Amino acid sequence: MTSTAQHVGLIRGLHHITLVTSNEDVNRRFYTEVLGLRRVKLTVNQDDVHHRHLFYADEKATTGSAITFFEWPHMRPGKIGLGSPHHLSYTTPKFDSLPKWKSWLRQKGVSVEGPYVRDDRTSIYVRDPDGVIVEITSPNNDEVSQDYAKEAFRDLPSATAIAREMKLTTFHHASPLTYDSETTAKFFDKFLGLTDKFTIPNPDQTGTNILGVGSEERPGFLRYLAMPKPSEGYVGEGSIHHIAMAVEDDEAQQKILKRLNEVGIENSGIIDRFWFHSLYLRDPDGNLLEIATKNPGYSADESPEKLGTSLVLPKWLEPRRAEIESALKLADANNHGKWPPDYPRVHSPPEAM
Repeated sequence: MTSTAQHVGLIRGLHHITLVTSNEDVNRRFYTEVLGLRRVKLTVNQDDVHHRHLFYADEKATTGSAITFFEWPHMRPGKIGLGSPHHLSYTTPKFDSLPKWKSWLRQKGVSVEGPYVRDDRTSIYVRDPDGVIVEITSPNNDEVSQDYAKEAFRDLPSATAIAREMKLTTFHHASPLTYDSETTAKFFDKFLGLTDKFTIPNPDQTGTNILGVGSEERPGFLRYLAMPKPSEGYVGEGSIHHIAMAVEDDEAQQKILKRLNEVGIENSGIIDRFWFHSLYLRDPDGNLLEIATKNPGYSADESPEKLGTSLVLPKWLEPRRAEIESALKLADANNHGKWPPDYPRVHSPPEAM
């Protein structure tokens, strides 16, 4: 079966990445005060309405910048493996911002590893209060060497705030795991129209590779860690729940749905999430994927300047507001977070299993 022009090029990159947190207050303070993102939506999990769903993004809530969290207190920590991705990566515009980030994060008590010069970028790695691995990366446009990068980080500059040139923009990539990179690459090519792919050695672990999958405009926005016998993972606190890819509109989403149904790929059908429409499926390795529309967008029910400032519900949940608010209040009474948290340490090298 070969790729058909009908669905090639419909997926434009990442839409959002959804994870699990144990505490809304600690989560909010880390992603807004420490990483400098903006909360753009405060709502509930539409499939589990007594628990919050939190959205953070850049200032303009740009597609591909939103990291979202289900607040599920008292879950066991998740385990990275098949079906539970390894890490996510945010872009910062310039290499010069990375030493400032390391200085800023260390002042906040966050464990930081790096710099690491990769194939086309330079990165540092941190873990959030729940243990999520977050890479902060900049394009290596000047072909900086590992030795040069280490020298640039020797005397860290003082950083008393997140300067504008440090701001995180969109995701660079997300990294699930695969045990069969050839099958995974064919899956995205034949069924989702993502024909741009590459395989390179994983510099952090001998005998493993990185499979890059993407679109022409956003190459490698999925960077699978490929190894012969990865263990099964499971979702819990501090893990990635699913990865959402963006399509322009409902028409593009319908074309992908048609393609999935034609070849018998199990999927959710299209679900109205109010701020976007969603289509869920799993890759051959068990990772949960979503295909989401860019519109209506996060400003569909709030003005841009007030995004994320109050609890909003889709119209079909509004009649249950009193019940939902009561459940959230009860959950908060039994879920006390610590600030500042005891940050988990980053493993070194960070992309080894």
